[in-house]
Amino acid sequence: MPITCTFTLNGMPISILHCIGVGSFPAFSGQKYGRNNAYMTTVQDIGPLPKGRYFIVGRQSGGRLNAIRMWVLKNFYGTDRETWFALYRDDGKINDETFIEGVKRGNFRLHPIGPRGLSEGCVTLTQQTDFDYIRAALLKTTMIPIPGSSLKAYGTIKVN
Repeated sequence: MPITCTFTLNGMPISILHCIGVGSFPAFSGQKYGRNNAYMTTVQDIGPLPKGRYFIVGRQSGGRLNAIRMWVLKNFYGTDRETWFALYRDDGKINDETFIEGVKRGNFRLHPIGPRGLSEGCVTLTQQTDFDYIRAALLKTTMIPIPGSSLKAYGTIKVN
């Protein structure tokens, strides 16, 4: 069974990622004045991800240079991006970008907080252990086909 989650842009520093059958976890999206601020979804790198339904998919990676970059990020910055999940908005084009009020946004991820404490629009869990728990549950689930795509998803997050 795929995992179904909800996340509310509540305007507060922390919101809760609720995943049915898994648990509820402190998380945030966006940074500075855009953190969990539904009115800032059109501001790249500051605002949270736009409202809507997102498919939770495996992060795409590619190329030798990307492997080197991932190694550097993991070993020097403490962020193992290979464990992260991509969030593709259900907007008619299932890919790593979306448009909100004419502004292109994308590269949304589900990941734990890193050493710099940033979220540039991703759903960022405040604890590594919470991310590990959700990740384990997602990897055990039966994946679902994404309509209009050859991709499969571990589940969905509905952003309100």
